[in-house]
Parts: sequence; structure tokens; C-alpha cells
Amino acid sequence: MRTILGLLILSLASAAYANNGALSVTPAVIMLRGEPGQSTTQRMLLTNGTSRPFSFDLVAEDVVVRHGKRLLVPAGETIGSIAATAVFSQRFVTVPTGQSVAVEVTVTIPPQTTVRAITALFHGKDRIMRGNVPMTASLGMLMTFALSDTIAVDAGVPSVVPQSATSNASFTEPFVNNGTEPFVAKGIAAILDGTGTLVGKAPLESRRVLPGEQVLLHGEFAGELARGKYRVLLTCDAGGKVITRSVEMVVR
Repeated sequence: MRTILGLLILSLASAAYANNGALSVTPAVIMLRGEPGQSTTQRMLLTNGTSRPFSFDLVAEDVVVRHGKRLLVPAGETIGSIAATAVFSQRFVTVPTGQSVAVEVTVTIPPQTTVRAITALFHGKDRIMRGNVPMTASLGMLMTFALSDTIAVDAGVPSVVPQSATSNASFTEPFVNNGTEPFVAKGIAAILDGTGTLVGKAPLESRRVLPGEQVLLHGEFAGELARGKYRVLLTCDAGGKVITRSVEMVVR
């Protein structure tokens, strides 16, 4: 089996809180590039920071987008399922309190698949109580797959909400991934006064966008603006494509 090239691991932690501590998985997101027929093996580390042991089944699910929103689909139910190829080094683990357990998962990209993401999931077996509601703690790792460099994105009409006595100025830029590949969208809002002078900037939260997915990039300006008219330039990078939009804003 050939290893998928161009691996980028984002060492973020997904966490579920239980009792007086937390369960966490690292990395939470892995972004991969490759082509059909290639395989990759990745390592997940689950840490139990709670005061009790927890047990988990290891499962994989495909992540698909329908009507602009993500859905988790059991392995094998989608044509070209990547999750159906998943092989875990362990199918069941128990993690004692204060300890960590590592599990490896190997997946292979099927030919002609339209799937571009899966979750490798620690599926909880133990019930915990949130108030009077019994719950299970399940958490895992998102794996995305880019099989080409083709990016197709539509940026919608941005919106601004001027600052008020109780809130900061905020900015929102909608995006739709109309292509076949996932990408990361990020951006910044630059605030210009009536003379065109830059008076402030606000980063827009970055979002990972799957094919067909609709997302909103949102940001807030932490400073205080004087009364007057402003122009906001929103510049966004969507998988290497730079898009700039301009919106007027009036602070009263």
C-alpha cells in the first residue's frame, strides 16, 4: 500500500467533558492529499482526564454534505465509502483514569469516490449523567481528502452589524463550496474611515469547507469606533483563491 502524500496534521484536541475532567482526542483534524488507490495510516491518542475509566468501540463513518450541511453516514452506505475501508489496530479499548491509549487507523481511497471526509470515532460504551439525562461520550478525528487542485467556490453577499452600546461591530462572509475538493477558508476584515485610512482589522474565523457545504466566516472588531461612515473590506482566502468584498457601515 502506498502512503498518501502531502499530509498536514492540525494538532487540535476534540474533547468531551465527563464528571470532573475531560476526555480528549488528538489530533482532532487531519488534512490529506492523494489519489484513488492510495492508503494512509494515522495514529489517534485518547486521553482520559476524568476520575473513572471509559470504554469505547472504534468505528469509522463517512461525512457527506446534503442541502449544504454535514451528515455522518455509517460505513458502506455511501457509494465509494472511504469509511468502509477503515482498519483499526484495536476495535475496542478501555482507558483507565489519568491514562492515554493510542489507536492506529488505516484507510484506502476507493476509485471514483465522491466522499472527501470521514470520522474515525471512539464510540462510548459507558453512560454518564448530564442532569437527569443519560449520555455516552463519543469523540474522534476528522480526516479530509483532497484528490485534485481544482477549487470552485462562490462567495455570497457579506453583511455587517455596526457596533452598539452593548456589542462590537461584526462581519460575516458566506461561502459555498461548488467544487469536488475540500478547502480551508479564512479571512480578515479591514475597516476604513471616510478618508480611506485604515482604522482597524478583525480576523474572520477559519472554516474547513467540504464539497457542497455552505459556511459563514464570522469576525468581530474588538476596538471601539467613533461615529461616522466606514467602508469594510473583507478579504478571504478560499483554498488559495482570494476574494475581496466591500460593504459600507455606519456607526451612530
